[in-house]
Amino acid sequence: MLSYANPRIPVYLSKGCRILVEVSHFFNQTGCELKNIETVEDGHSFKKGDFTITPFVVDHAGFDALGFLVECGGKKIYYSGDFRGHGRKSKLFFKMLRNPPENVDYLILEGTMIGRDEGQYGTEDGIETKLASLFKSENRLFFIACSSQNIDRIVSIYRACKESGRTFVIDPYTAYILDRLKEVSEKIPQATWGKTMKVFFVKSSHTDKLAGNKILYKYKSAKITYDEIREAGNRLVVKSSYYLRESFARRKLMPGSKLIYSMWEGYWDKEKDFWETNSVPFEMVHCSGHAYISELQAFAGALKPKWIIPNHTFSPEKYKEYFGRHRILQAKDGEAITL
Repeated sequence: MLSYANPRIPVYLSKGCRILVEVSHFFNQTGCELKNIETVEDGHSFKKGDFTITPFVVDHAGFDALGFLVECGGKKIYYSGDFRGHGRKSKLFFKMLRNPPENVDYLILEGTMIGRDEGQYGTEDGIETKLASLFKSENRLFFIACSSQNIDRIVSIYRACKESGRTFVIDPYTAYILDRLKEVSEKIPQATWGKTMKVFFVKSSHTDKLAGNKILYKYKSAKITYDEIREAGNRLVVKSSYYLRESFARRKLMPGSKLIYSMWEGYWDKEKDFWETNSVPFEMVHCSGHAYISELQAFAGALKPKWIIPNHTFSPEKYKEYFGRHRILQAKDGEAITL
């Protein structure tokens, strides 16, 4: 949505978020070119006019996401952003519960999972365990559908492959994202680490972009071919993408395989026809990138705000039901509120 913002508006964001926005711009996925920006760090306050803002890195499927404490005129507002307490960085959630900001007047609280089923797999660790079990027990080629920018999920798949003795096959686009994000964390899996991860040079506009900028050669040592995939299919987990799956279908590499769908089920309707047409069975193995109701309640209970303002939810009217001990200030979409 940054491409719709006035470019004169300064943008404050984490280093990881900045890198992902730059990647999206590089691949022409967004018209936003960050110029008027400032990178902020976890726990380091900065001032803008009369406002003091403190960012907090949170556990979320979106890499390096932030929540913000905003202080001005003797008032404190905590904006939760999107977060959860069951991902690979859940320690950040529990750290906040143990040591929350004090005297918060307003908590602007996301509620994506209000009104939704939590699903079968409650945590990112649970996803990893389930994937490893499937990879060990079924002697076949696996495809897995997930977002290339959901780094927690990429790590879970990588670890499950490592535990089960399989190789995780990714496309150059995913390899490039991981490569860029090593600036933030050296623990993020890399295509160049060895046999647990390989790169399939699928023909696509993303691959062409990397080739044209002489970046693709960096992953040459990790390259895997069609013939190698055909020969070692039952020891591989291939990250699905539109171009890759179409290419594999044309070369008859689908028979006997299985798809693991590791994304929000709301996207499945656009995907299922392809897999059903190619007679590929599927299994949903996913957990949400957003806080469950119990986590939202624990968060609100720790911060003890005077008011909660519902945000990013389809069910703002249910906040009174789930956060009955707190006063709820429900705003209409587009309505300005004076605090």
